[in-house]
Amino acid sequence: MFIYHFNRLIRSRILWGFFAIVISVAFVAVGSCFKAPQDSLVAGKINGKKISANTFEQAVQAIRGFGRNRDNQTAANVVDRRAWEQIAARLTAEKDGLSASKDEIRAMLREAPGFQGANGFDINRYRMILSEQGLTPAAYESLVAHQLAMMKSAALVESATWVAPMEMEDELAAMTDLFTVQVATISNRFATVDMRLTDEDCRKFYEENKASFAQPDRMAVRYIEFPVTNFLKYVSVPEGDLQEYYDSHVNTYTRTTTNKTTETIPYAEVRSKILAELQMEEARYCASTSVTFNIYGKLANAGSNALQVAANQEKLTVKTSPLFGAEDTLYWVENSKEFAEAAFELDPDRTDSRFGIVKGETHVYVIEPIQRSPAHTPSYEEVLNDLRPRAQAKARSEAFQSYAKGLRADLRKLVDEGKSFSEAAKAKSLNVSTSITYTVSDVQNQKIDNGFSIAYGAMTLKKGAISEAVPASAAQSLIVYVQDRRPGDALAAEMMRSQIRSGIARRRNSNLFSDWMTWNLSKQDFQPARPLVNDDAEAGIESDEDAPVKKAHGKKPEAKPAAK
Repeated sequence: MFIYHFNRLIRSRILWGFFAIVISVAFVAVGSCFKAPQDSLVAGKINGKKISANTFEQAVQAIRGFGRNRDNQTAANVVDRRAWEQIAARLTAEKDGLSASKDEIRAMLREAPGFQGANGFDINRYRMILSEQGLTPAAYESLVAHQLAMMKSAALVESATWVAPMEMEDELAAMTDLFTVQVATISNRFATVDMRLTDEDCRKFYEENKASFAQPDRMAVRYIEFPVTNFLKYVSVPEGDLQEYYDSHVNTYTRTTTNKTTETIPYAEVRSKILAELQMEEARYCASTSVTFNIYGKLANAGSNALQVAANQEKLTVKTSPLFGAEDTLYWVENSKEFAEAAFELDPDRTDSRFGIVKGETHVYVIEPIQRSPAHTPSYEEVLNDLRPRAQAKARSEAFQSYAKGLRADLRKLVDEGKSFSEAAKAKSLNVSTSITYTVSDVQNQKIDNGFSIAYGAMTLKKGAISEAVPASAAQSLIVYVQDRRPGDALAAEMMRSQIRSGIARRRNSNLFSDWMTWNLSKQDFQPARPLVNDDAEAGIESDEDAPVKKAHGKKPEAKPAAK
């Protein structure tokens, strides 16, 4: 209990309140964001301006990410190239007056959901989260400034997107034209058929889909669940803490009166509820500190049976988990993500990391690793039982697609010979609908069975055309025949024009800014201290003439800019 009471002392609101005031004063001076110490190491030059190694590494860090979400897979030469492109883009933004202001940085930090406390932005929470990621406020605020500059540059570049009038009119017509169609329904006769697959067929499926059978790094652990309620008897909450909590959350304790007005619920009426909440909060903390002391203070050297000894002392059961991956959802515990993260950080050969402590809402878990399965791709024989159902499903799908394609060709032939679509469908024993009239933009408001599938199948077709088979469900597909297509309401089309243009621009802009950054770097006098490796296969560059940087000084053949 000594550790528990010590932790209550260091969690004192009065003690930390003093530090919060000091930190807040320092934080308000956001100008410190940009005053990082000068680094004597130079990563390179852009237009004669020296880029410090510290600045370059910050750009690399922004690209790779932080903590467990850090990308360690992308090749270093790819990340280096992207970092230089971003640095060049930021310098261009600063030159054009698009750099982030102090007020913009402050606003973004204060509005970030992760930094919010009970009364808005929490400076202590802000610093704690950054510390967990190995960041200082100055470094993080510099990253925020960098990202803001990138966002402004991207918005400027993307604003130059040109939408061709013909493309615009075609998409507008597809959304607003008045369609009259008939629909033939094809039942999936292969949905439950046992497709006779040979061993050769199964092996072919395995080779074509080998990557999908890959198993990630997986763990299995033994664990004990300590109920938080077991520690309620050890905690007490001072009356002052109850009153302070009520005062800080008074806006949440309201009710509507008979006069339809809102009134604050008196403290006396909610005191018991607040007491229960704070007692559970303190019990969780008491549980985690007490369990930690018990495990690491008494049982860390108790041999392989330490967890069982701890369970026996508390009259609890040791449970064993199945193998699980770091990204799996563990439905059998609380705080699945934290549980998995803690498990993958365990090392059975080290005393200080043999056990893990995970806090939940109602339980505190003590975990110990028992098995680790390295990432691997199982052999064909190992996955045969799982493979067969998937291979069957693929064979059924391909058989149905081939069948539907043949039916569509037969319908087209019969219609070309002079039969109506309805007559042709009946000749092939297909159910066919009566005429359906709709506009794509309003199909969601019309009670049409499979309306979206029908609209999707016909929206690019002209009068007299027959669609390919459009999946409507696992049991059926549709073939749509366009009986008539006429221009729709001109006013509705004009009202949608801006929305359609924005949609086309968004699709067009998906890679535009990335292409612009590549072009922008090529136009600078770029001299990296460490030459960039031009590995087309690894970096994903299209060709020699399109490579963003061909030599150490960053020059390349003339390229057409995406935007100026």
